[in-house]
Amino acid sequence: MNSDSISDIISGIYAITDPNLLTSQTALLDAVDAALAQGVRVIQYRDKLASSDQKLERAKAIHRLCKRYQAVSIINDSLELMIAADADGVHLGQTDGATALTELDIPKQKIIGVTCHDDIELAIRAQQHGASYAAFGRFYPSNTKPHAKPAKIETLIEAKQELSIPVVAIGGINAHNMSPLLDAGADCIAVINAIFGQNDTQKAANTLVSTFNRLTAGFN
Repeated sequence: MNSDSISDIISGIYAITDPNLLTSQTALLDAVDAALAQGVRVIQYRDKLASSDQKLERAKAIHRLCKRYQAVSIINDSLELMIAADADGVHLGQTDGATALTELDIPKQKIIGVTCHDDIELAIRAQQHGASYAAFGRFYPSNTKPHAKPAKIETLIEAKQELSIPVVAIGGINAHNMSPLLDAGADCIAVINAIFGQNDTQKAANTLVSTFNRLTAGFN
């Protein structure tokens, strides 16, 4: 997948699921459907609690929903699950194989996201080894990873200068604090609680998508 198409695909609001917030398959799929209906562009299925069979069933269902809305389905950490579910891509942390991308048997058409924390060198290396996008964070206090080291907004500015792949910002982001990250060059805003931790998923997703679109309207 070339960089131009990836830039179109990895943009806007990127929603990551959390089994602690979406405790049943019905709740998960209903929330994902609601988010996609409001214009969320990317869904990452992240689940450390479900069984292997449950993960496969849910990953396949999310991929079907994403296809319906012309969005992208990403699997967190598991290349095997991505292949089994025929998802669009995989997101790897530094402990999940991101440091050895060239050694992984990833189909060429698949999207590869890599967590780079606050480290430009990790991102440059990931891009050289075939990553499709680089994710930096956390930028604000995070409910999901409260002990994660903070990232600097200056890192986003440098990333846009050094990388040709899309740059994703993550960590405690919501409609009220995303503006500085977009000004710094983030192509995509990844959220968990700002969508799936809210009482009204549809309203939360609409607010995030509308805010992103308003703030980036004059960028192009």
